[in-house]
Amino acid sequence: MMTARFFFKGIYLVIILNGILLLGCKKTKTPSPKVTISVWYGHEQYFGNVGQPQAQINILGNIQADSAGITAYYKLNDSQEKHVLTLGSDLHRLAAQGDFNIEIYRDNLKNGANSVNLYVTKDGKVLESKEIGIHYNPKTEWPLPYSVNWAEVENIQDVVQVVDGHWKITPQGIRTQDVYYDRVLAIGDASWRDYEVTTTVTFHGYTPPEEGPPTYNVSHAALATLWPGHDRDSLQPNRKWHPLGATAEFRITDGYKNCRWRIFDGDNFYEEQKEDQYRDIKEGITYAMKHRVQDLPNNSVQYSVKLWEANQKEPKEWDFQAVETSKLKHPGGSCLLIAHNTDITFGNVDIIPLKGIPTVGD
Repeated sequence: MMTARFFFKGIYLVIILNGILLLGCKKTKTPSPKVTISVWYGHEQYFGNVGQPQAQINILGNIQADSAGITAYYKLNDSQEKHVLTLGSDLHRLAAQGDFNIEIYRDNLKNGANSVNLYVTKDGKVLESKEIGIHYNPKTEWPLPYSVNWAEVENIQDVVQVVDGHWKITPQGIRTQDVYYDRVLAIGDASWRDYEVTTTVTFHGYTPPEEGPPTYNVSHAALATLWPGHDRDSLQPNRKWHPLGATAEFRITDGYKNCRWRIFDGDNFYEEQKEDQYRDIKEGITYAMKHRVQDLPNNSVQYSVKLWEANQKEPKEWDFQAVETSKLKHPGGSCLLIAHNTDITFGNVDIIPLKGIPTVGD
């Protein structure tokens, strides 16, 4: 009896050991990387309800993953073409790790409902996807005059087009959420010319200018005019920001000392205030900011700018004026509000057409 008992116990022990051995030989399944897709301005976005401020629309957001080697692409509507996305940072338009900017030319959109399907992959396998509804009206023209009162706005893209950056409406206006290279809002139409844009700007902080990215030796708040959209290049998203009319940048230097205007177009002309016109400003103070663009004879264009404390009377004289000459008449374009490596709030915006207004030193 004892012998039989030990015999059966031995059999049971062999079975148990074999089971343990087999379990140990099973391959452990590696979990898929965790992916989070954030689309900053909603999963249903509307373009063209007010007008057409540039040649492209922009869908902005961020992709985060707990694994390296992530790639992303999108498909538009029923097309099977994969449009590969650059994921930030790219030291230019894409600020943070995982930022993306889906840039689609309006000519590729249907009137009405469109869909953008965004895919995140690793080693050829789709890890996560997101569908974004795009509603497009190509038949509108941005009205002029035009005003934005941020206190009345719920959806940023109802009143401007966000070209770059993560922006947020605050009780004081609209503020950059990422202090980096050119954070951009577009307002207007390709047909616009001879107009004046006025807003306010409050500086909360800035990245000190230094050579190389992302400041490229300048930090500023700017108003640009006659904007057509980024020019085509070989990058995603397009990086070439000229030709345009001109960008008027109020440059911030160390400690807000010796700040000054410069006006230039990136191609043909560059003008900057002389040293005796430099000025100091203060952080946290709200300043009014104005840029006028006006045609002159012989295809020339005059750009005029001024900045003053918002609680003071507007000065009669312009801070700075520059004239661009050209062999050809400059095409029209929209205006931009730009924060370049600055933490700023833009206030309400008023844009008026120029009719019968003198051009020189007014």
